[in-house]
Amino acid sequence: MATRLLASPLGRLTARRVTARAWSASAPPASSDEGASETFIKRYPLVARGSGTQCVMKARNVHDIRTDVPKAMGGADEAPQPVELLLAALVGCEQATAAYVARHMSPRFKLKYVHFSVVGERDDRGATALPVHEPAPCPARLSRVTGEAVVHVRGPAETQARVDELARLVTSRCPVADTLRAAGTELEVRWRPEERSENDDRLRTS
Repeated sequence: MATRLLASPLGRLTARRVTARAWSASAPPASSDEGASETFIKRYPLVARGSGTQCVMKARNVHDIRTDVPKAMGGADEAPQPVELLLAALVGCEQATAAYVARHMSPRFKLKYVHFSVVGERDDRGATALPVHEPAPCPARLSRVTGEAVVHVRGPAETQARVDELARLVTSRCPVADTLRAAGTELEVRWRPEERSENDDRLRTS
């Protein structure tokens, strides 16, 4: 089942269930890689309603998502910017992928969590250059994401080599990271083990 977001008399959004047939008729068909088996295609249904600079989305008929832009851009700054949510999607997807990859590494990587600190960059002229009917002087997309991913583990500390292996596997298998790279975004996030003292390691292994 999917949902449709409707405006109530008070101007708020309400969710109404629609049948799978109605969803398939109203939503564009999901694209798939050429030659990919339909059995393995994963789809992400989402419905939304926008007003001004704000948008309210409903994911899987369960989760509400909102976006807005800062007041300097004409918004009310009542929710994260869409590009901020794109960065959130990147680190969230990498964390989930890291948890999966770590379980299947040999020997198993005893991942506790990853602390991300990232910054996205883009040339604003790609989106805001005037006049809007003329080609923009540069792409509007994110050009680069920089930052750090500090890897925390359970038990004895992991080496930088093992963290590098985890990072390589994560960035190659993370759907959001792969999508950004395919769009030309440079991902320059350094993965490293957490810093520990010898006393910390003794306490963890005792």
